[in-house]
Amino acid sequence: MEMLDSVLVFMLVGLVAATVMSYRSGNDKRDISLLAALTALWGAGTAAALIA
Repeated sequence: MEMLDSVLVFMLVGLVAATVMSYRSGNDKRDISLLAALTALWGAGTAAALIA
């Protein structure tokens, strides 16, 4: 795994953790949805980069 791949995966894990913590702390649903959408887009980009 190259350095860029490691950074992409690390950021994805961080975004997932932030989304879960935001949900559990009871933040506004709109903010949670925005963070979840960003996480999904980052995950799709990471998957595409790792497959290619």
